[in-house]
Amino acid sequence: MLLFWRNVKDILDFEGMTQKELASAINESYNTLQSWINRDRYPDAQQAVTIAKTLRTSVEFLVTGDSDIPKPNNSKTIELLQEAIGILSK
Repeated sequence: MLLFWRNVKDILDFEGMTQKELASAINESYNTLQSWINRDRYPDAQQAVTIAKTLRTSVEFLVTGDSDIPKPNNSKTIELLQEAIGILSK
């Protein structure tokens, strides 16, 4: 199976979304989506973009598993939460 479809399935599982819901969201029939997956074919570029937008990710991530989108730095949030926990536990 293409990495593209494995990544799509992983996101669907994480989001609790079905392939039927994805097909509906991208205005394709469920059979068309299944055909792409089962025949190990990429959708056309426009549909790849639509799939990525629907899944709130990038086409780059779906194709390669990599993304150049910077990961958030949560260190300040963690620091504030630890401080709040310290205050509450007194």
